[in-house]
Amino acid sequence: MSGGLPCSAALVAAASGLSASPGATVIGMAVPGVPYNTLVVACGVAAVGCAAGVVGSLALLRKRPLVGDAAAHATLAGVAGAFLLTGRRDLVSLLTGALVAALVGLGALVLVRRVTRTRDDAATAIVIGGGFGLGIALVSGITARGIPGGGGLEHFLLGHAAALTADDARLLMAVSAAAIALVVLALKEFTLVAFDASFAAATGWPVVLLDQALVTLVAVMVVVGLPAAGAVLVTALIVIPPVAARQWTDRVGTLVALAGGCGAAAALAGVIVTSTRPGLPTGPVIVLAAACFCLVSVVASPRRGWLGRTLRNAAERRAWAAGLLLDTCLRASERGDGTFTVADVTDGRTARAAWRMLEHEGLVERLHGRTADGSVPRDAWRLSGRGLDRARQRRRRAADWAAAFDRAPAAARERFSLELPECAIATDADATRAT
Repeated sequence: MSGGLPCSAALVAAASGLSASPGATVIGMAVPGVPYNTLVVACGVAAVGCAAGVVGSLALLRKRPLVGDAAAHATLAGVAGAFLLTGRRDLVSLLTGALVAALVGLGALVLVRRVTRTRDDAATAIVIGGGFGLGIALVSGITARGIPGGGGLEHFLLGHAAALTADDARLLMAVSAAAIALVVLALKEFTLVAFDASFAAATGWPVVLLDQALVTLVAVMVVVGLPAAGAVLVTALIVIPPVAARQWTDRVGTLVALAGGCGAAAALAGVIVTSTRPGLPTGPVIVLAAACFCLVSVVASPRRGWLGRTLRNAAERRAWAAGLLLDTCLRASERGDGTFTVADVTDGRTARAAWRMLEHEGLVERLHGRTADGSVPRDAWRLSGRGLDRARQRRRRAADWAAAFDRAPAAARERFSLELPECAIATDADATRAT
């Protein structure tokens, strides 16, 4: 079985001694109309997806997302080693071996960094290559030698979610719930270490212990994610949901909740698709669903999304162009009787668009007809009372900023904005501060 859900769940249900009829009781609940195997896979994989997103959020904030990749590529060797040592194919034995191998891989990563003074990316590549190569060699050797019961270990490369039993799903749910509980209990401490490890150490928090706990949680989630996504893709469950959630919020608690929800939703979407399209592998489809969520977030989130940034930047450019045009109108009005024509102040497409903005906001007004002496042409304009006030206010603010840059350019540069906000320039002997 390649990881996709089979057309019929009857064989799996019979092997487990349970009925495959709709409404079968699975993991303590009954869902009418849902096939047995689909419900088992959905419960187990959704729990793993949720917990992976929650733990991955902290790894992302701590800048440790690829630690999981090193652990993941070492797990295949652990699965093969556990089978060779015990001769058993039950999920608990294989995942225990995978966890040991993942922790050994992380230890090797730390050792390579410290002993060889290798950069983090090079050390990670060394561990990934060595661990994965060892795993492939062991699995290929088991298959080539025809060791009884050794067939199918290669499914841990891309996952084998369809082979989950109710006991397997209960195990994954229990481990995932424990990981989420630990994150919730220590969220404040993990957040402190992620944002300011030096301050955490100075205030007495065990930074090294918290780092080790986080790395261990990542290793645990990599291991329990093997049945869902396999050694090759399991890191995606830890990295993609937090990245998608990060586009929507700046609060850690909200980030953790959204990442968990995104991971669970991607898992359920993958199960639904593969249950209706037999033959598709569940793990890769889950990762594709998570990638789609991430793509939508990167494009459409209001604050960090590409579309929102593009619209805000365009609005800022239009507002800045309108402000420059307002300055031009003020200078033109001061040269004569206070009137000017559109041709006097606009030149080019951008200026004409800015002119329409000024007209729409009522900052300029048209003079109808000629003056008494006939000196004003019919296309004459002037600044309205509100436009004149705003133009003079911009001039005063620009002068304040210019004075600030002359007196203390470094301090002014830190606070400068294109919007020229209202400010009061206070100067002392050393610097100028804009408030």
